[in-house]
This record gives sequence, structure tokens and C-alpha cells, in this order.
Amino acid sequence: MLAGKWVWLWNWRRCDGGDSTRVFQRLRAAGCRGALVKAFDGPRWFDQGRPWRDIAAELKANGVPDAIGGWGYCYGNDPAGEAQRAIETAQYGQADLLVLDVEAEFKGRPQAAEELCRRIRDALGPDYPLYFSSFAIARYHRSFPFEVFRRYCDGAAPQVYWNAFRWPVEQALSLTYEDYAALGLPPERVFPAGGLYQEGTVRYPAAIGEEEEMSSQEFDQVSASVSQLASRVDRLEAEVAAMRVAPPVATPPRTYMVQPGDTLSGIAEKLGLDSWQRLYEINAGVIGGNPDRICPGQVLVVP
Repeated sequence: MLAGKWVWLWNWRRCDGGDSTRVFQRLRAAGCRGALVKAFDGPRWFDQGRPWRDIAAELKANGVPDAIGGWGYCYGNDPAGEAQRAIETAQYGQADLLVLDVEAEFKGRPQAAEELCRRIRDALGPDYPLYFSSFAIARYHRSFPFEVFRRYCDGAAPQVYWNAFRWPVEQALSLTYEDYAALGLPPERVFPAGGLYQEGTVRYPAAIGEEEEMSSQEFDQVSASVSQLASRVDRLEAEVAAMRVAPPVATPPRTYMVQPGDTLSGIAEKLGLDSWQRLYEINAGVIGGNPDRICPGQVLVVP
């Protein structure tokens, strides 16, 4: 459903003053298939000055080409509350699709990701279009639970902010497709989100919904930039699709058998680990509640 050109709308009041007719006209002029409007932030509705449902209804009434999606930033501290806002965005707000903005807060917390996604899927069913948006270059974020979101979501909208990376567009996109393919997400399930905004001292066309009001000339720049990007994405998708991506080979975990006289701190030092605490966290189920009591013969997984 996310194929084609879409625009993220963050601050509705700064999008042509919240004039849905003008926003629609600009979306149509840019050749957009639809828009993603921010609906919630954590377990709370995001203040857009008016109910999200009304904004979506007006855009649909004006004839936005395909669909209106809702998105929200999730922190993982209250998965039940965040899931409930997402569910209400789809049901009460009548969003045609949902995008979960999930970033650093979920690193090392697969349980929070599991609960968030499971609750949404249980309520909306297996066929509702659900996507997640997160880090572009997955190899740098190995503690993020990509696998959980991959299982529950129809696709990903990685944040390929090449302007922030200071990388050429082609390089940023190529590495993103490569990393997501290794995660089990083929090109047809990956929908890159580009960074058309100002980053530091480097000037880029401002994205719709950013802090600055965008002139017609700047909007034309955005449209031209997105059109150029679309052709590059099409070429990269064709190249990646032509590649035979081998499934990742699971490697057995590194282990250590506890010897008489061992301590966790001593084992960590022997194995060159930064600290014994991480070693304990991973093996708490084997060691038990007291990290000072380990027994010879126990097999520990080495992080």
C-alpha cells in the first residue's frame, strides 16, 4: 500500500495553516498517492489542534488519491497504551494504514516490541496494513528488535536521511536495501523515507509539516528532488531484486563452561568483555538470582 510517493505530515497547523484543500492540492501537484498524518505520541494523542479523525476525513473528502495513513512515535514504556492509541487511530480515526515510528527506545527490548505489535494485530486482524519506520542502516543497530517488527508488519519505511548521514543518495539507499534484505525484508516490502529538510548548516528543501513555511519555489524543489529520488529508488529496487539474496546463516552462540573457582568478573576479564553485568543478564536463567553463585559445569552464553 505504501508504494509510490507519500508525504509525512507532522505538524498539521503548519501545513498551509491546516487548510485541507490547499494541502490536498499540493499533494496532488506533487504526484503523491497519499499522506501519513501524525496521530499519537506514546500513549497520548498528538496535539494537532483538532481531532485526527477530522483531519483525515477532510483530506479524504477532498479526494486524496489513494489513502490516509496514521503514524505515531512509540517509546515502549507503555506498550498497551501505545497499542490502544494505534488501534483507535485505525478504528475510530478510520486510518487506511498505520506506521509505527520505533527507534532507539526499543533497543534491547524485544518484549516491548512484541507486546506492542501483538496487541495491534489481535485488534485489527492479520490483513490490516501495518508498517514500521526505524533505522536505515540496520548493521549499526543490532540490538534493535527488527525481527519482531518484521514478523508483525507488512513492510518497513526505513529513515534514509542521507543528508544527516552526509552520504550520497545512492549509497544510503543501497546499504539500506542490502541490510533489510538480510533481515528478511525484500525490496518490495521496503519503502524508504527520505530526508528533505535542513540538517545542521546544510540547506535542504523543507518537508511539509516542518517548522518553516514553504514557498511555492521551495515546494517545486521538493517535488523535483522527490522525482529524482523516485527514479533512483526504482533503479536500485530493480538491481536488488535481480540479486539472489541468500538467507542469513544462523551461527551457533559462543559459550563458556564454568570452571572451579570461576567468578563472573573473572570470566568477563578472561573473555575480554567490558563488564560481567551483561554476561549475567544474558545468563540469569541459568545462574539464578544471585550473580555471585555460579557452579562448575554451567554453560554460559557469551555476549
